[in-house]
Amino acid sequence: MNEEENLKCPKCGAPVSKPDKFCKNCGMDLTKTVQSVQESVPPEAQPLPSQEPYERESSMLERFYKLVTSPREAMRDIALAPDYGGVFVIIVLQIVLSAVSLTFILGKIELTGNSDVAASVRGIVTGAITVAIVIGGVLFFVFWLVKSLIVKYACDSGSGWNFGVAASVTGYAYLADLVFGIIMTAIFLWFMPSVVIDVSNLDAARQAVADFQAQVNWIRLLFSLPFSFVGLLWKSYLGALGTRSGTQERCSVGTGFAVFFVLGLIGWLISSFI
Repeated sequence: MNEEENLKCPKCGAPVSKPDKFCKNCGMDLTKTVQSVQESVPPEAQPLPSQEPYERESSMLERFYKLVTSPREAMRDIALAPDYGGVFVIIVLQIVLSAVSLTFILGKIELTGNSDVAASVRGIVTGAITVAIVIGGVLFFVFWLVKSLIVKYACDSGSGWNFGVAASVTGYAYLADLVFGIIMTAIFLWFMPSVVIDVSNLDAARQAVADFQAQVNWIRLLFSLPFSFVGLLWKSYLGALGTRSGTQERCSVGTGFAVFFVLGLIGWLISSFI
């Protein structure tokens, strides 16, 4: 049965139709009646306006650029349109940067004395560095996934956001580590001393290694720690912006920042002692 056939004038009961503004029988104003009926319907019973799906605004390279120039806009786009291509690039570049740094440090060490022993020592060190890079790469991926899982639950705030969004936000926040890692590598290239180790003299070799390690520690104390701290602040800020957008603003920037800062600090302490 047509719904319009059941419409009646509330005053005289005469049949009316939806387009009618006045009752043809008694002349009652029907527009006010319709408006009052609509206002009486509870908000939860009213149909929700249709929302178009969010479309990604920036490419991967644009996201990298905006993370530096316009972080709020970039992290909003990342949270609403998550992807993992950019995250993969950041992590791979981090691993490559670590390999370059270790290779550079190895190049600063000159082994003299017995050529056979020197060759063996260099081979062992090169192998150890290769294994360290492989293990470090695997651990980096594991840390990223574990950190993303912690961020998902610590910053949820009842939003019900999924793990994929948290992983994208967390991964893109690692850009801060990459940028400051490049800066630190450049500093090491400039200030790192060279060392000559005579493998034929064990005591002299130990002393040379100890002196070299002391110089490296001073460089880390003067440059690495301050830059690492600033990088941690930047990464925490990026993560906080991303969690706020990803949780539909239910997680505050302060809460997101605290979660990322604590997790980053724990990760930094672990990497310092490994």
